[in-house]
Amino acid sequence: MSGSFTHDFNGAEAQQDAFEPIPAGTLAKVRLTIRPGGVGPEGWVTQSRTSEAQYLNTEAVIVEGPHARRRVYTRIGLRGKGAQGGDDTYANRGRALIRGILESARGIAAKDSSDRARAARTIRGYGDLNGMEFVARIGLEKDRDDPRGPGRNVIAAAIGPEHADYARLMGAAPAQPMPPGPAAPATGGAAPPWAAAQPSQPPAAAGNAPFWAR
Repeated sequence: MSGSFTHDFNGAEAQQDAFEPIPAGTLAKVRLTIRPGGVGPEGWVTQSRTSEAQYLNTEAVIVEGPHARRRVYTRIGLRGKGAQGGDDTYANRGRALIRGILESARGIAAKDSSDRARAARTIRGYGDLNGMEFVARIGLEKDRDDPRGPGRNVIAAAIGPEHADYARLMGAAPAQPMPPGPAAPATGGAAPPWAAAQPSQPPAAAGNAPFWAR
């Protein structure tokens, strides 16, 4: 018995577009989502199944442009396998990427060492990154088991306001960080100083602008 409705697939991605990697070096505005791994005080961290390594398992959705709605999956390293402290290259790369995400999302230049900038690079927990929008440079990572294959896209870097295309891609004002997702525990105490302003208010126009935006 046939139904009385239709399924319209005209809006679906063409198969070539769906499976072909985005060219390396492409810049795009993305929205970050962390897939909670259940490890750590907040539960955002994922533990490797094969080593001591830990990471944030992230999905970045391209917000607009020719690759809109495409998803890019990236593991942001927090602890490498066997390495510790300053020798942990995996963790150091992850920290650098998180710093870049914060600078891109909050409109802070990498060379800015003011109190305002230092506060903008501070988060209460990894959940503060969940939902952030920033400008990303898309990279291409080869599969170790299939080096001749097309590889897969990853977030190679976050692009800050120093870049010539930053303002065009981000829009008129930097995106405000969104509240932590449901997997994050309730946090007591006062909100961080940058969270005081309403998201719709440009920092310079609001009397109660967040500390990092003054």
